[in-house]
Amino acid sequence: MTKQPPDDLYLRYMAAFRAATAHTADCPACQAGQDCAPGAPLHERLARLQDAYRARQAKQRRR
Repeated sequence: MTKQPPDDLYLRYMAAFRAATAHTADCPACQAGQDCAPGAPLHERLARLQDAYRARQAKQRRR
């Protein structure tokens, strides 16, 4: 059995999740649902990557 290469999109999605989660854990504004200046790009990146990953998953299920 050959090992498949890592899924780059999934790895980037999980890295963005970890970054956003770590930031939110220490940021009262983000915890209240109000993105702060440093947190907004982290959450936006996570949302974009999550959308891309879910879209790809949905496309693969339709095949």
